[in-house]
Amino acid sequence: MVATLDECYVVFVRDEDRSAGNPSMCERELVKCATHEQAEWVRRECTRPRRKCIIRYVGPTGGGD
Repeated sequence: MVATLDECYVVFVRDEDRSAGNPSMCERELVKCATHEQAEWVRRECTRPRRKCIIRYVGPTGGGD
């Protein structure tokens, strides 16, 4: 799969200490990656006991039938 400028994987950091209030306030964007493999590497490197990382795909969705 070739990544274009319209698609990427965004890694978000979710700080569980802040999650008691509004869930959207506990997440912040960490980095945009061209491939899922890069995003997985960042997620593994940045995840800590009270901080977890989430990968979200940004781009066109699949075609279906």
